Amino acid sequence: MLLNYFNKINLSKGDIVKSTSIFLCLFLCISSLQSNGAESTINISHAWVQEAPPNADVLAGYMELQNQSSQTLILVGARSDNFKSIMLHQTIHKAGMTHMNHNARIEISAGSTLQFLPGGYHLMLMNPVKPIRQGDQVQITLEFQSGVVLPIKFKVSKERPK
Repeated sequence: MLLNYFNKINLSKGDIVKSTSIFLCLFLCISSLQSNGAESTINISHAWVQEAPPNADVLAGYMELQNQSSQTLILVGARSDNFKSIMLHQTIHKAGMTHMNHNARIEISAGSTLQFLPGGYHLMLMNPVKPIRQGDQVQITLEFQSGVVLPIKFKVSKERPK
């Protein structure tokens, strides 16, 4: 049936092979993207950036990450056009002292929720490219070890949105 169609529009066998190859390649690429579906297993909520004075060099981003999959997810980075760099951090309270640890990766166990909150995990947002004020939204893209990238809108607020 397909061969009859190609004959009617006067395509050579070489053109038919090229067209069929391109079609199959596109079909396989689209199928693999649809079957991945990893981003549907990650639910992000309460994404916000804590408002800071206009001249602040460092801000913090918070969110709730829910892993709805049966596998551990590993957050390995974040990026945004709104900041020169973003690091994954955790505030640690130990022996009456508080310090921050840079984390190259943060694991979210299967079926669990990890909260990024003041005094705990957070995105350290370095050197904003312009002042950010309450009510603004900034897009931050989360990067996972699996290759999944999730662009998330973070609302700028003085406190965690409800």
